[in-house]
Amino acid sequence: MRRGNRRIFPPFLVVATACLFVTADVSPSRAHGSEARYVVELEWTRDNIARTFGVSRSELGIGGRKTPFEIRAIGDRSCVVGSLVVLDVDDEFAFDIDEPVDLTVTYAPDLTATFRVGWNRNGGDGIGRSEPIEPEPGATLRQVTLTLDRARFAGQGTKGTDLAIGGRGGIALCDVELTRSGTTVVPASSGRLRLKIQDAGSGRPIPARVGLYDTTGRAPLPSERSVLVHRFTDEVRLLWVNQRTFWPSENRLAFYVDGDYEARLPAGTYELVATRGPEYRAYREEIEVRGGETSTITVALERYADLPGRGWFSGDSHVHIARDETDDDAVWGQVAAEDIHVANLLEMGNIAVTHFKQPAWGEAGRYLRDDHVLVSGQEDPRTVHRGHTIHHNLDEPIHLDADSYFLYHQVFEESRRRGGISGYAHLGQLFNGQRGLALDVPFGIVDFIEVLQGGRLFGDIWYSFLNIGYKVLPVAGADYPYFGPTLPGVERTYVKLDGPFDTDAWYDSFRRGRVYVSNGPFLELTVDGHEMGEEFSVERDATLEIVAEASLNPDVDGLNRLELVVLGDVVASEQADGRDRIELRTELTAERSMWIAVRAFGDREGPGGMTVAHSAPIFVVVDGEPTWKPEAVPELVALHRGKLQELLTAPIEPDNDLESWETSALLLEQWDKQRELLEPRIAEADARYRELLERVQRSSRR
Repeated sequence: MRRGNRRIFPPFLVVATACLFVTADVSPSRAHGSEARYVVELEWTRDNIARTFGVSRSELGIGGRKTPFEIRAIGDRSCVVGSLVVLDVDDEFAFDIDEPVDLTVTYAPDLTATFRVGWNRNGGDGIGRSEPIEPEPGATLRQVTLTLDRARFAGQGTKGTDLAIGGRGGIALCDVELTRSGTTVVPASSGRLRLKIQDAGSGRPIPARVGLYDTTGRAPLPSERSVLVHRFTDEVRLLWVNQRTFWPSENRLAFYVDGDYEARLPAGTYELVATRGPEYRAYREEIEVRGGETSTITVALERYADLPGRGWFSGDSHVHIARDETDDDAVWGQVAAEDIHVANLLEMGNIAVTHFKQPAWGEAGRYLRDDHVLVSGQEDPRTVHRGHTIHHNLDEPIHLDADSYFLYHQVFEESRRRGGISGYAHLGQLFNGQRGLALDVPFGIVDFIEVLQGGRLFGDIWYSFLNIGYKVLPVAGADYPYFGPTLPGVERTYVKLDGPFDTDAWYDSFRRGRVYVSNGPFLELTVDGHEMGEEFSVERDATLEIVAEASLNPDVDGLNRLELVVLGDVVASEQADGRDRIELRTELTAERSMWIAVRAFGDREGPGGMTVAHSAPIFVVVDGEPTWKPEAVPELVALHRGKLQELLTAPIEPDNDLESWETSALLLEQWDKQRELLEPRIAEADARYRELLERVQRSSRR
């Protein structure tokens, strides 16, 4: 086991037909940290194009694949052959414009699948997307011309690019031509806007997320008085507010301010929007900026709910932002503007390298201001074969060398020894996390599963462990800047404290299970006066009094229902019927040991995500029996034993690893060696499952 930086292994070289070799950029970036995306800078320029990259994601609404790029001579052209190409339009040709621009794309149809064009656009979410373009066969080269509506070209894509061309099927891009319409209107006059954001109750300045839109929906570029945000290695001030994130405007570009903001703007009428997470009401009004004048606007954000006043403090389990120094006011400003009290900034490791580095650990790595704190943590180890793991509140990073990287338990055990809190990311599902959980949970080293992410609550895997008697807690995390991209705090974990905010107390209370996860609703639950996370004993057939409450800021979503869950089954429900607060009171008979929780839903439910919250369980023990669901144990044990066998028998599929360009060769090399090292651990886990099954069978015969 090794601490600190991991050795950087050489990325594979991409063999190009025209003798050009290009590699993925894993070197430290001048912007901020190392590049965790697949990004290849290409020596391919055209008129009015300053830089060209091959990428797997564009930040302009078009996705690609992590595949090699090459420069190939096709016909009389030098063509980029790969998945997704992004282009930086020369600022001298066009920067921050607002006009139609004609784009002519020349491509080789024999090497091109259906593709799309994305561009930095004015209005809406700041992204323009073409309809799918079908290649036209029958010639070596073909051209297609399309008009980019309201083109902006203000460098909002990956690496400050403006255009994205391609798709997952690949493209041979041989030329691009841009023709401006020249219709961008130059403002006749300008004025100044001074903006102050305050908490309506205290009058204190507070950070907030802000939107500012003229009558056409255009969002002026924020001034340097806004918070500079790190998105991977990009440094941006405007961010897209995705559809899973509540926002009271159809225009969805926003910036962050740390209480005060000032900018020069074209004179005119603007829509002003401000939010600060789900506990505050959204602010929206029309303002006027007059030419030659200064307009001072004070925004008093009102609370919908004072959760800190009731002891509840939010956290995000999963944020990826590199810091060069502990006291990073820009990073703090972003998370405080979302009203996240504990932001777990995770170094993201793989078998080869570590991204999103943190400057210090433990107390030295915390930056606390106004009850909002940045804390260093790690998402590591991570593989596509057995899932991604998260470790919070560490006094130093815990990294495994490549030759022991699949032995996750070594990190979990060391984390526990050091007072850390450890679990599995991504709903316990993505990247085959269920295999890792099946192996590690029986040893009592898994504290949590990240059950809420990407607008989705996934309780099946979590319930499967609760129902065989393992006490695993829920957490929620946005995984910024992934998942859409998302924003910090879109999903969050609420932890209840008995006194004022304190970072250590927050983690201690989390360990006790005083927690719920949410992307909107707020929860309360007691069983006979006992709170979330508590365990207590009663006599068989005792009557249990249940009191539960849910509320939801109507600016976020409409509240739909509150459900009482016992051993994974819904046993009672209360409909909101248009109310934003509902209470559920009922009684249960303690016929056996059980776990009891509540979950609340908003009106938004569907493939694109849901508004939802789920509490940690309260455990009720009858006659000393485990809080399991005996009738479900045989099926669940068989499920987890099957996942153990998958660990040994399933192919590793390294190309599906998130940073496969860095890890693929090492994963293939190391897995066959380390599978043998895991076999005794897997056999012991299997024995524990069999012993648990035998206990249930003995209990049922009594």
